[in-house]
Amino acid sequence: MDLVRRTRRGNSILRFLATLESNLVDIHSHVLYGMDDGARTLEESVALLKIAAEAGTTDLVATPHASPQYKFEPALIRERMAELEAASDRPVRLYTGCDFHLSFDNIEDALLNRRKYTINQNRYMLVEFSDLIIFHNTAEIFGRLLDADMVPIITHPERNPLLRLRMEEISKWVEQGAYVQVTGQSLLGHFGKKALDFCEALLKHNLVHFLASDGHNAKHRPPTLDSAFAWVAQRHGEALAHMLCVTNPQAVLTGGTVEAAPTETGKSSRKWFQKWRKP
Repeated sequence: MDLVRRTRRGNSILRFLATLESNLVDIHSHVLYGMDDGARTLEESVALLKIAAEAGTTDLVATPHASPQYKFEPALIRERMAELEAASDRPVRLYTGCDFHLSFDNIEDALLNRRKYTINQNRYMLVEFSDLIIFHNTAEIFGRLLDADMVPIITHPERNPLLRLRMEEISKWVEQGAYVQVTGQSLLGHFGKKALDFCEALLKHNLVHFLASDGHNAKHRPPTLDSAFAWVAQRHGEALAHMLCVTNPQAVLTGGTVEAAPTETGKSSRKWFQKWRKP
């Protein structure tokens, strides 16, 4: 029992230090009410902002879905943002973006409206893949977006069973100019062992550029990053945790340059890619 208490106390201290020393920036959340499968009411939106602030988040991007199920409405998003800011006394700074589902119609519309879906109407855009199909011409699609000065950020590949089989392709997309965001709760095991293992592999091979909450609700998917920050700091160093939760997300807000972790040298990646090709 003493060991358990010490472990819990150590984790609490790490979470506290993460909150105290870092201005956490969350680039993926569903805190705007009535837009998608996230917050349902204004009161819930206000509560989610309070939860984020108490966990050390100072800047948060509201990213409603743009998908066949949920219509992306910029005018309504601005209206809800203003309403939320007025009701919440602004415990965190709010920005807008989109959880952009990779589909033909969305891609064509994004190319016609280059800042409609991007985070804080700058260069970076969250891109979510279908669980049912990965386009064989994804590299070409990313090339078109990059040529139009829209930089894709691949969201939570660890939670997509098809992307977990495509580590080599993810690496090539990153080389092409895309970036990768994993969900903080995946590191804590909340999305299962396969998701956690894939996160570990991505981190090991320097293919993670952001942590984000993908927060939807207070109980099961809160908009918090402090525990994930502590997890990375404890296992991979505080410098990497700061890069994934502070430096790189801040660059996204301003349209600046995203950093990458130093590349490992002298190691063959072929066996590693082969491992993740297996079902």
